[in-house]
Amino acid sequence: MPQPNTQIFLATVSGNYREGFQRLAREYQRTHPGVTVKVQVMPLNGYETWLRTQIPGAGDKAPDLFNANFAWGMYEKGLLVNLAPFLNQTNPYTGKPWIHPPNRQFIEKFKTAGGVSFIPVDFVEIAFYYNASLFRRLGLSPPRTWEEMLALAQSIRNAGYLPFAVPGNADSYWSGTVGWIVRFFTDAYTRHWVPLAMSRPGDWDYDPTRNAGFRLNLNDPYNDSLVIINGERLLDAVRKGAIRFDGERFAEAYTHIREFSRFWQRGFHGASSVTAYNLFLTGRAAILLEGSWLIGDLTQDLAELPARARFDWGVFAVPALKASRFRVPPFRGVGGPGLVLGVVKKNPQQTARVVDFLMFLTSPQGAQILVDEAVRHRRPLSGPMLIPGVKLPPDLQARYRPFEGRGFEKLSFRGLMDEQQSVWEWTVWAQRYMEGRISLQEFLRRYQRLMLEAVPRVIAMQKLDMNPRTKDTPS
Repeated sequence: MPQPNTQIFLATVSGNYREGFQRLAREYQRTHPGVTVKVQVMPLNGYETWLRTQIPGAGDKAPDLFNANFAWGMYEKGLLVNLAPFLNQTNPYTGKPWIHPPNRQFIEKFKTAGGVSFIPVDFVEIAFYYNASLFRRLGLSPPRTWEEMLALAQSIRNAGYLPFAVPGNADSYWSGTVGWIVRFFTDAYTRHWVPLAMSRPGDWDYDPTRNAGFRLNLNDPYNDSLVIINGERLLDAVRKGAIRFDGERFAEAYTHIREFSRFWQRGFHGASSVTAYNLFLTGRAAILLEGSWLIGDLTQDLAELPARARFDWGVFAVPALKASRFRVPPFRGVGGPGLVLGVVKKNPQQTARVVDFLMFLTSPQGAQILVDEAVRHRRPLSGPMLIPGVKLPPDLQARYRPFEGRGFEKLSFRGLMDEQQSVWEWTVWAQRYMEGRISLQEFLRRYQRLMLEAVPRVIAMQKLDMNPRTKDTPS
């Protein structure tokens, strides 16, 4: 007897997978008679607003699957399905527990309120893009250490070229290149604080499978990736001075960052990310710190240039710092999941149906369809896939290698816990320090002060009682 007609509605802004989603829909429909998969690729502008009107109030007409990173807070409001109970179920398209194909590190790392609100498909990361044609002319090779990179930059400058193109406007300090640099530096210099701020037995968020028996290992970039940090313990450590921002560690870190900036273009604080990219694309700058998402656009943009203006290029990972008074581990990544899909809560039958389709999408054969169609239609990928067994074209796989296997930041500081006033104040004083308008000592003094002043604001904003044993629920 034929099944009643049912629909799975995927509403996404991930246009790079447009044809892949459509082919997945056809493949799934072919083996699931009576099920219709509707794929709607939407413009980025207005997508989040649309989601926030559709998901709470549209009932069965709301999307079933969507880009969950545009809907923070909806899971906590009970509007999305907790996918955790499904992760150990057998994926019928692999014969293994569902959690095994998608990268477990990402799923565990980005749990929301103890549950799983989305499934990641790929991830994004940063690395250094370099003009390989120029490197060959100058007899240079990608550096293995931070110190080698600065020496290489001096050689590039001596040859009459700009070593690095870096945007330095306020957006760059918050969500772009300068912010990334500060993040990987402060992560490396503050990893020893993880045991101080981590959740402990009796804390409301303590998870013995993640925190019990933890021993910090600076040689393992993933050692602390699943450790739960208790926000109240972190705030208390800042308030009591156990975590400070005016000490020797931060002084050394910011000295290195300022030294690095000597090889950026003059007037970088007035430059946007577009300005920096154009300096690299036109061959005026030798190196650009950018995300994995740039690979497709750079390939296309270079192909559109006149033949005489094109150049070979490569990618190298952020190299490890060796010259330090402290035991500073290699710099880790600051990226995260790219395409992440969440499931809207409707009824148990629809949830089971949508999860089954999501299991198909995140199987090796399903994810391979996404990649194959993107490559065939010359659509850029955002970054490496998180589904084991998916094959990329060899040249693309080689491009992605520097983005992989580096671990992820745990503690990093600009403002305090992304509280916007402290971020803005930090940006102001950091820019003045980088411009040489205030001394390192003055910058660190003001940095410590602004972070202490942010503590009561964060406590009030999050309605915290500062008892790590109680779970605080904002009213």
